[in-house]
Formats: sequence, structure tokens, C-alpha cells
Amino acid sequence: MSLSLIFRLNAAFALLWAIQLVFMPNMMFAMYGWEASTGLTALAQAAGTAMTGIAILSFGLPNWTSESQLKTAAQSAGLIAILFTLLQLYQILISEASPGAAMDWISTAITALFVIGFFMKSR
Repeated sequence: MSLSLIFRLNAAFALLWAIQLVFMPNMMFAMYGWEASTGLTALAQAAGTAMTGIAILSFGLPNWTSESQLKTAAQSAGLIAILFTLLQLYQILISEASPGAAMDWISTAITALFVIGFFMKSR
């Protein structure tokens, strides 16, 4: 699997999150057992906009950079994925903000796979 493909898959994953956060926040809140409010919806949509930015950058980086620059960018992308993984684990295991359902663990596993892929291919 090439580094370019990992970036493109990361873009697709971020875009899925973005779509849910911007257009279907109430569905996401229901999965977590949260009560929807105007403020929470606005926050979800802001996070979805940020995820759209990550998707755009992940999709474009393979076209905008040389191979050596892409490897450097992959290390930064791997760091971002580590932060998301740690947040997901914290929310499932410690704060219990996430219920720890199958979808929580699947999302965490996918994010962890991006960490591995970015760092392995950036060498």
C-alpha cells in the first residue's frame, strides 16, 4: 500500500466523519446517548468543518508534494492520528463520554491503523 493511498483513505475516513458531524449530528448524539442542543449541534458542525479541512489536506497532499515531502507530512499526519486515537481511548475507557459500543472500537481501530500506516510508510 502506497503512502498516497493511505492519505487518500484517511481523507475518505475524515470525510465520513465530516458528513455525519455537519449533516447528521442528532444521529451521532443518539449513538452516544447525548441530548441535542443548539450549542452541541453548533460544536459538532464546527468539528465537522475541521474534519472537512483534514479531508481536503489528506486528499491533496500526494499531488502537492514530492515523495520526500510526503514522507515528512506523513509523520505529522501520524501524530494527528495518535491524538485522535488517544482521545477516543480516553473517552471510551476513562471519561465514559463514549459508550464503548462496537462502532467506537471500530473507529478507534481504524484511526490506530492510520497511525501505523503513516509511520511505517514515512520511513
